[in-house]
Amino acid sequence: MNRINFTLLASMICMSSALLAGQVAAQDQPTAGSDPLAKFIGSGTCTGNVLAMGKKPGHANAGKFRGEKTLDGHWVVIHYDEDQSTANPKPFHVAQYFSYDPEKKRYVTVSLYNSDSAYSIGTSAGWKGDSITFDESTDGKPASFRDIFTTGKAGLSSHTGMERDKHGKWIKTDEESCKNS
Repeated sequence: MNRINFTLLASMICMSSALLAGQVAAQDQPTAGSDPLAKFIGSGTCTGNVLAMGKKPGHANAGKFRGEKTLDGHWVVIHYDEDQSTANPKPFHVAQYFSYDPEKKRYVTVSLYNSDSAYSIGTSAGWKGDSITFDESTDGKPASFRDIFTTGKAGLSSHTGMERDKHGKWIKTDEESCKNS
């Protein structure tokens, strides 16, 4: 084999290997159209109710959300800020991060709050239609909180919060309908 043919053959092998490696890496990354967490990207408003719990009275609530990709596109973060009102003098603020763990084949969330329980971590087995449920805990305890998000064609459409009661039953704590701007 002459030197030019050998060089040409070696170049083609290297290019094929590089293209194959690129295709394998691309298969590990969800495409923009297939990334289910992209449904959370956008902004809008949510209105609903926080339900009465024990000595805490229930009240109407409203707030704004903004979802965006972060950390080189590996995470989506939703910032949610409740409006302050007479009925809600200490509004709730949260930054909730979402990603997918391909090794464990599940979705993960990390939430940071302005309330007494300053953070939570959770997991979800995945989407069921247009909704996803995260079971969450703090301090490594068993899951005691649940966030259920529903999306539609325009993006985030609702959120329901739940908490385990002393008998282990899930009870609704809050519920909001959301509209994207």
